[in-house]
Amino acid sequence: MSERRIDQSVVRILEQKFALGLFENPYVDEAAAGRIAGNARFVAEGRAAQQASLVLLENKPVAARGAGRGRPMLPLNPSLKRVWLHNVDAATVKARGFTVVDDPAQADFALVRTAAPYEILHPNYTFGSRQHEGRLDFRDGDPDYEAIKRASAVAPTVVTVYLDRPAVLTNVSSRAAALIGNFGITDDALLDVLQGKARPRGRLPFELPSSMAAVLAQASDAPYDSRAPLYPFGYGLRYQGHIASSR
Repeated sequence: MSERRIDQSVVRILEQKFALGLFENPYVDEAAAGRIAGNARFVAEGRAAQQASLVLLENKPVAARGAGRGRPMLPLNPSLKRVWLHNVDAATVKARGFTVVDDPAQADFALVRTAAPYEILHPNYTFGSRQHEGRLDFRDGDPDYEAIKRASAVAPTVVTVYLDRPAVLTNVSSRAAALIGNFGITDDALLDVLQGKARPRGRLPFELPSSMAAVLAQASDAPYDSRAPLYPFGYGLRYQGHIASSR
């Protein structure tokens, strides 16, 4: 890149800083910051963005206790009151009127939060100790996967996965009554969506492969090229049943 091209980029950045007045008055107004940062409107907009970004991947008909045969798992039937939790704050759930149980066999449904699997393969390097590498699939012995297996064996289970990387969800999808990809959301905002007070509208920003074999076989420099992806790029369900999938 030429020096002239670099100068053009620098000028564009400086123009933005001048427009904000950062050179004339570079100091923070502490009183104004207290009113602006974390104000109610901004918090509400952030919450709505979290909810809209959720990607509904599965929403299967269930015939569990009180759920009604053929009714999709989400939004939750109001009759479902007893819930088993994994990685979810019990106090937040109880505040919504649910009864939290210790045994999933006693639950009307289960709610499990997990994240895309990863390994730390280069712990002695600065970035290697911080970034997520390695496998993308859930395996026997993984604590979160064991929780999913335990719950789904006895109760319809809602699973939400934090997708900081494109996880292989084949064996999770087959066990979950509802499966949701998230990119960061609070328990309280998530419960709004589960109860139908807000709706998921997200689409996948990457495809989710069907297996690690497909991951290893794909080209590392090409997007959307894994063989028979479980969920393609752009995939997302709606509560009305519409599938949105595009490239």
